Amino acid sequence: MKYLLINRHAESPWSNFNVSDHDRELSDKGFKEASDMGKRLFKKNISFDLMLASSATRALTTCQLIALEVKYPIEKIEVDSAIYGTDVEGLKSTVQNISDDVKSLAVFGHNPTFHAISNELYEKNIPRFPTCSMLYMSFNTDEWEKCFESLNKSIFFDFPKKATQ
Repeated sequence: MKYLLINRHAESPWSNFNVSDHDRELSDKGFKEASDMGKRLFKKNISFDLMLASSATRALTTCQLIALEVKYPIEKIEVDSAIYGTDVEGLKSTVQNISDDVKSLAVFGHNPTFHAISNELYEKNIPRFPTCSMLYMSFNTDEWEKCFESLNKSIFFDFPKKATQ
């Protein structure tokens, strides 16, 4: 069995036009979103063998804040610049190339790709994939290379404004 968390970065303001899209930081609200979502994961007793983030500042910071909440060592976060700006097929390729030693993977990145792959995997339509949304899935396989061909099950879809269960 493999477990995958697809996590969009937390809120990031567009107001600073002197900063590139890649280097945009989280807003104050974004810091709170990421921390709160990490606490939700911790309460569900979810942990990761690998946390993988886009090289964009807002995605990496989201990953770091969630890592703190789920007790994942920040220094073990891996950064993959290919996640920034990738499409669904590129993201699938990234996941499929993860070592099979990793049982539980969290990937942090961006829309529209994260929304599109979530809609592809989730059995219900997700009309919006707001900042810091997360989809947690299980795949009935022991190989990441085969995960998107295997039987999958959504465990939960969550986002900051959703009422906690």
